[in-house]
Amino acid sequence: MILVQFLVFTFAISLAGFACIYFIPAARSPESAIGLPFWLIMVWGPSLAAILLSVRDGHLMDLLGRVAKVSTVPAVAWALVLAPLVLLLVMRPFAPEGATNLGAGLIVAMIGFNLILGPLGEELGWRGYLQDRLNPNIGWLAASLLIGAIWFFWHLPLWTIESPHAQIALPLYAGHVMCYAVIIGAAYTLSGGSILPAILTHLTVNLAANLAIFAGYRDPNSWFSSSLLPYTVIAVIAVGLVFFRTGWSGEKWLGF
Repeated sequence: MILVQFLVFTFAISLAGFACIYFIPAARSPESAIGLPFWLIMVWGPSLAAILLSVRDGHLMDLLGRVAKVSTVPAVAWALVLAPLVLLLVMRPFAPEGATNLGAGLIVAMIGFNLILGPLGEELGWRGYLQDRLNPNIGWLAASLLIGAIWFFWHLPLWTIESPHAQIALPLYAGHVMCYAVIIGAAYTLSGGSILPAILTHLTVNLAANLAIFAGYRDPNSWFSSSLLPYTVIAVIAVGLVFFRTGWSGEKWLGF
């Protein structure tokens, strides 16, 4: 029941923000003063839902404390955090177009923008609240795949407006989201309840996609099609890392 409440709160908050974006043309861009507040409401649906439910249940300090928890994070989790950026470096020589230089200021702005309009608004909810409660019941891998499906569905309204997401073919995006969900779920599961690796892995996934444009993958579909197989390999490696470190296959029906 509590998970149903989380999903109801998440989608109610996010859809309220999206409705304003949809019906107010000036709010279509998160880079505008009018649009930014509504985009923040939409993106922060999962984390706000987790915060509200944690306040109700008296667990808010535990949730927030796990955002900065470092002591339980193993080296393999940090490797998963860095994997998307390493992948971009490996794939850069194979880009269909020439690279474009970008300054340090733009990179810093990109990191801050992606952090606020993505990982911080989502990961307290998806991983810190939802995965934390699903892992013991259905296994971490099944939980990751279920969250991936929910996560994909949660993003779908963005294909009804002119947004960066709408430029990506839906099947490609669906494949990527499922890979991301497994990789981030593994980083979270390996980290003893810390939400920090999930936030940072989500961030590097987004940054890799953004930086790919400057690396020569100017058509988003060229990056998403070229990197789908490598991300699938990373997701399979992530499953292996969790199994070899914990002996946990991730699916309860397998019996271990």
